[in-house]
Amino acid sequence: MHARLADRDLTGTCPYAILACVQANVANPQQVSDLIAVLTTHLNASAFPEMSRVLGELDISFTQMKVLHALDAAEDEISLKSLAAYLSMSLPAMSRSVDGLVNLGLVARRESDADRRSRLLALLPQGRVALRRVSAAREAAVTAFVAGLPDADRTALRDALLPIVERITSP
Repeated sequence: MHARLADRDLTGTCPYAILACVQANVANPQQVSDLIAVLTTHLNASAFPEMSRVLGELDISFTQMKVLHALDAAEDEISLKSLAAYLSMSLPAMSRSVDGLVNLGLVARRESDADRRSRLLALLPQGRVALRRVSAAREAAVTAFVAGLPDADRTALRDALLPIVERITSP
């Protein structure tokens, strides 16, 4: 059998074999997406009890937390109408959520100088403190998960995530 392989002309077949081998080892985007979904679902479920406790202490809902996150991401004041559109909420629902946040001292609301019918919103320092508390609860769950990994898995995860996170956070 070895003699027959030696007698065959294999010119040009080696690159195809290498390509097939490389393609077999390249991660399929759907497979990676599915794995990330399983991991994030697990982390969210792990963080949920503590995040719910913190939200209860702060007396804010998940919807109001979304509002705080959106205001935190905004570079400047944002109109109530724009925020409602951004979060796919009705104006009345957004107005109720914001009312509660204003009453808690987490969000400032003022009349627009340019259009007196428009209300502008901004996150107050206490709103940032509230977001940090909720984020700390989520981060504690992630830290507990990672701490439970074997050293080799934790190191491999760090090595895989580091270049991705660097690209995400680079300007």
